[in-house]
Amino acid sequence: MKNAIIGIMFFLCINNIYAHREKTYYLLGKVGETELAIKIDEYGNDCIASYFTQSDLYNHLLEGIILENGQINLISKYWDPISKQNITKDSVQLIEKEKNFWTGTWTYENKEKVTFTLKPIDIKELDHPFTEVINQYEIDPFTAYRTKDVKFKKDKKEKISKGARIRKMTDPVTGISFFRIINSRKYKIQADSINNKLIAIHLRMIDAKYSCVYAGNKGEYSVDYKVTFLNPNFISFTTNTNRSCYGSKGSNAVEYHTFKLIDGIAPKLEDLFWFGEQPQPKLSTGEYKWMQYRYKVFGPKILEILTSLYPEKINDIETKQCNYNSIKAWQFPLWKLTSKGLYLESKTLTNKKCNETPWSIIPFEALKDFTNPSYNFSK
Repeated sequence: MKNAIIGIMFFLCINNIYAHREKTYYLLGKVGETELAIKIDEYGNDCIASYFTQSDLYNHLLEGIILENGQINLISKYWDPISKQNITKDSVQLIEKEKNFWTGTWTYENKEKVTFTLKPIDIKELDHPFTEVINQYEIDPFTAYRTKDVKFKKDKKEKISKGARIRKMTDPVTGISFFRIINSRKYKIQADSINNKLIAIHLRMIDAKYSCVYAGNKGEYSVDYKVTFLNPNFISFTTNTNRSCYGSKGSNAVEYHTFKLIDGIAPKLEDLFWFGEQPQPKLSTGEYKWMQYRYKVFGPKILEILTSLYPEKINDIETKQCNYNSIKAWQFPLWKLTSKGLYLESKTLTNKKCNETPWSIIPFEALKDFTNPSYNFSK
């Protein structure tokens, strides 16, 4: 129980401090015979660090302070249930002697000391199998170094729609699986660009797995996916992530993703479907005019369409608790494309379970008058 409380407090402390992060260092060197990568996040006079080695890619956490001369003093702790005290395991002193050249001393729990040097991680020197992806999607050097030896294993293929197929890819070390889209000239599925995006997501999943730790032990992290729509223009999929890290209670996060195949960019819902007057103005998410559109045009129109399609569901005849017939429930829905149409997940204020609305799919045929003429979702 004590371990869990400490882990939760550390996790909350990290998240609270993150809002004030000033600088991050990504460094590489050898401590004795062990090659080590370390990331140091600086917050004023305080800092938090993570490190891993080539033989142990899971994060090890350090915390410390920065002295007036720039020296960084870090320590790692663990809770001793016998003495009921925090025990300092290792301590590390680092200082940047000259630009991009660091020296340090690592003192182990048994008081043995080792001096070492560090330099910034240079992505160009890593010979990473996905250097283009690393640069294109600005994956940080710490993640890049951790994943430099990744070798994805091809797994089974899956048909999503006519001519549209994906292939499951797995990192055999972590067991983290994700997918790539299979090119098809016949059905005009050109996936090279979007696959780079999918590789970037996969690499970040692997990094998240290695970052999920607690009291020096591995945490619990897993992710599943389901592709719900794929055509020559767009892909939509759902990710379901389960994690229990830093001693916190396990959490589950379901996210919807939609990307353009041509460039891997996530479109706004207004890019695909517009319910207002023409010509369509350019709106930025969150700005006043966008909010007014969602309040006065989008929400009422969605409620009108869903009421015509699912009157019993909208009037909540079964539970009478969810207020689906309120415009507010449909002004800012989560969304994704599916083979059956546009799925909109309600946002009610009454009960989180009310947001689970698998029925709230608007067929593309019902949206034809509001669909961007550049796209055809019915095929």
